[in-house]
Amino acid sequence: MNGHFRSPNAVPRGPSGDDPAAPIRRPRRWGGGLALAVAAGVLAFGTDARATSSSISSSFNGTPIAAGDWIWFNSHLTSVSGVVDPVTVYFKDQTVTFRNPTNSALTVVSIPDAMVTISSSVSTASTTFNTSATSRSPTSVWETSAPITGKDPFLAGVGFKVPAPGLGGGATPVIWSGDFFVGSNQPHLGVALQWEWSAAVYRTFPDDNHALGVTPVDGSGLQSGTPTHFENFVTEGARGGGGTNYTGTASGTGGASDVGQLPLVPEPSSIALTLSGLLSLGVTALRSIRHRSAGG
Repeated sequence: MNGHFRSPNAVPRGPSGDDPAAPIRRPRRWGGGLALAVAAGVLAFGTDARATSSSISSSFNGTPIAAGDWIWFNSHLTSVSGVVDPVTVYFKDQTVTFRNPTNSALTVVSIPDAMVTISSSVSTASTTFNTSATSRSPTSVWETSAPITGKDPFLAGVGFKVPAPGLGGGATPVIWSGDFFVGSNQPHLGVALQWEWSAAVYRTFPDDNHALGVTPVDGSGLQSGTPTHFENFVTEGARGGGGTNYTGTASGTGGASDVGQLPLVPEPSSIALTLSGLLSLGVTALRSIRHRSAGG
């Protein structure tokens, strides 16, 4: 017989073919508790901020640098705009990269993080090297505080001991790069800054940044970034001519615009508490899934 046929005595079936009196099984929902756990993790560890990368390419002068001498790489801010007072600028994941003109060997120098706070409440500028991990920097960090009127606040620096056979003169390009962020009290868009770097050569230099006595801002005839405890050991090379040129001649100016906010890095204790909470939420979610399966 053509067409669809149903007997007058036929019992309507549910979607699964079971008796209509039985509860209809619904699709299992696996994501509720787990989604809550993921959301909790995001809130606890902070959202990922957009890094504003910047690099400056420059070169060294023609003076060869002997093995065992030190290059003092140093950088400073020249301007910051579009900010709220106070402003904290962070400079992270920094490297200086160059090749030896003598043998083309590649060198990559890692630079410690920088944290510069510029505020109308600061009366005396200061720079310290902090080796304690914090919520804003899990590694060692240069910390500079400067008044709004402070000129060219120090950003970051490191001493690099030249290995054998020494560094030929005229290395180019020499590229300093890194990622800029600002503090959470700043606008999400509109923050802009400019910076420069320098490099000078020292016959004697410490590998302990605490011992340098770095000048935090320009003043008293000294450039910011001057390692005051080792002025007597400066010599010609890199971007310096010796004498009283303790930091080297500044590079060209680099910039960064629409600088993003730095994400909060949790303390170890916070990480432990968060992981414990996520585990508890995960167990609760799995129990709920099993309960639904047994009840279905």
